[in-house]
Amino acid sequence: MNHTTLQIFQTVAEEQSVTKAAKRLGRVQSNITTRIRQLEEELGVTLFVRDSKKMTLSAEGASFLSYAQKILSLAEEARQALHPAKPAGTLNVGAMEATAASRLMPILQQFHRHYPDVALTLKTMPTGQLLAGVRNATLDCALVSLPPNASGEPTCPTDIECVNVFTERLVLLTPHQMTAGGEAKIRFAAFPKGCSYRARGEALLNSLSEGDKTVEVQEVGSYHSMIACVASGGYRCLLPESVAATLTLPQESQLQFVDDALTQLVWRKGYASPALGEMQKILAMASNL
Repeated sequence: MNHTTLQIFQTVAEEQSVTKAAKRLGRVQSNITTRIRQLEEELGVTLFVRDSKKMTLSAEGASFLSYAQKILSLAEEARQALHPAKPAGTLNVGAMEATAASRLMPILQQFHRHYPDVALTLKTMPTGQLLAGVRNATLDCALVSLPPNASGEPTCPTDIECVNVFTERLVLLTPHQMTAGGEAKIRFAAFPKGCSYRARGEALLNSLSEGDKTVEVQEVGSYHSMIACVASGGYRCLLPESVAATLTLPQESQLQFVDDALTQLVWRKGYASPALGEMQKILAMASNL
């Protein structure tokens, strides 16, 4: 087992295909297949369940992947630490869809302009999934909105380091002439579970229903889909005001301010790299706090 073999294993796991992994890594398929079989023989387990269309991780493969990701991340961290004056290597960034849509473009452009030797990747997903990515080392850092505690303040998990970056004004978008009393149920368009804004929206609508109505959630994959649901006349959605300003909203729909929400930059406790350090500085300059 070596660094290259772990990279090959991780890529096949991500692509679920030897063909796609070979193309991504610039290797021949036979080499990828041989490396995976050698790794399985060395570990004494079957890492993938193979069928005619794709390769999916076995239970043992999923367990091993988490270790492989941490080993590769630690190796990259060590490599970057040897050259602290010149950020290089990779920086895997995660962000909520809202942050990517309304905040990140100038930040990423500035980072790339100053540090072109850093291969920066961006993945968007809800806060819960982003925190999991930071913990399992598939992400080096992420922009999330941590759930507030009983006093209304976000609580940083003990295995995560975090710093506040942005304040977002959350607004509830409601179709024209929708009334709370005229609905058999309250319909809410939102991202999948794990989204902190979804949790806030559900809590708000449950409080408005006064216990006599259920909140039915329509899961969507984008803010454009949320707006389309509202345009249909039967749904509400919760989104940052900064995102709403970038979208074409349904005619005569209503925006109601709900609450402020903090966005935090988070990373694994103890993790550091020159690239992450420079990203932290750029975000600090862009902060609206």
